[in-house]
Amino acid sequence: MKFFQAFSMALKSILQNKMRSFLTMLGIIIGVGSVTTLVSVMQGTQRQVMEEYKKMGVNTISVGFYEGRDISSDLREFCQSVPKLIAGVTPNTSQNLKCRYKNKNWSTTIYFGNEDFGLCQNYQLEKGRELSYSDLYNRLPVCVIGSAVRQQLFGLEDPIGKQVRVGSVSCTVVGLYKERAESKQWSPDDAVLLPQTMQRTITGSRNIESYTVKANSSEATKAAIPLLEGFLKKQAKADGNYNVYSNNQWMEEGNQMTDMLTLVVGGIAGISLLVGGIGIMNIMLVSVSERTREIGIRMAIGAPRRAIVAQFLIEAATISACGGVLGLLVGSLGSALLSAAIFERIDLPTLPVALGAFLFSVLLGMFFGFYPAGKASKMQPVDALRSQ
Repeated sequence: MKFFQAFSMALKSILQNKMRSFLTMLGIIIGVGSVTTLVSVMQGTQRQVMEEYKKMGVNTISVGFYEGRDISSDLREFCQSVPKLIAGVTPNTSQNLKCRYKNKNWSTTIYFGNEDFGLCQNYQLEKGRELSYSDLYNRLPVCVIGSAVRQQLFGLEDPIGKQVRVGSVSCTVVGLYKERAESKQWSPDDAVLLPQTMQRTITGSRNIESYTVKANSSEATKAAIPLLEGFLKKQAKADGNYNVYSNNQWMEEGNQMTDMLTLVVGGIAGISLLVGGIGIMNIMLVSVSERTREIGIRMAIGAPRRAIVAQFLIEAATISACGGVLGLLVGSLGSALLSAAIFERIDLPTLPVALGAFLFSVLLGMFFGFYPAGKASKMQPVDALRSQ
């Protein structure tokens, strides 16, 4: 029997018993739908996490030094000695303070950094300029503000050149950073950058414990970390008074964790596919018993065993394939609804996920169809023709 003839007979059998065929497919539909939905949501979660890391900046290295003394100059000189690996370094000290412009007040995060702050923290200028070495050296009261601060204090007014009061000090706005996080409060946009040399004037403390180092690439990041650890070990009096880690490491660990969770969630959801496969085996056994005489006639006129096996395997595969297609539609709808609710965007199953779930459902149907097909092929023609 040719494939298309067997496929046509399988479709005819499915259409003759619509409700029974649908109930048989239901396990496959639920299985494929749940696998594609959950895996797509997990992949959407992974993309969301990676996007947040990218906003924080890739190829950045966080350095902590907890001995109560300022190593900014020494660290800067060390970073400048390896320009092939490191592009810049900045202190990363911050404090929450109120800013005031005319009669408007706004609580925000005040950062104390240097001219490399924008590079290291993944900020881009919209207008104006970054801090300069001259600003730091002369302790000039100047600042660069984020878009959230601009909205709250200046509205549509151009902030460049205006005076903003930070604590007890009036600072001139010299730059404006581009929006990164929809100008939400306490987001990266809700920030004001001042020269690190202004820290003692405004906060009463000159202690700097946190630095951000910008590497030239992911490979440079891996190479720079042990060098920085060696530098800090020489600076520190005891182990444990410093640490070095990279956002790239967090990204890799986050990717590994979400990949593992995706496999676990997909495996749990895939259990329902096994239930669907058992349903297919059950209905195929019923079909074999109902079509005993048909099998006997075919064998009596010379049909080989492999033709009988192929007929029932193709029928089992057709049922599971139809269920797989319907399951993909259900999974796409579920993915779209869940992603819209969770991430406020529509994520659909990727082609590898959809194709993998569909092929697995077809193979599962064929696997569970082997026993009924084998049972049908082992019938004796005489016994099959005598059955009612």
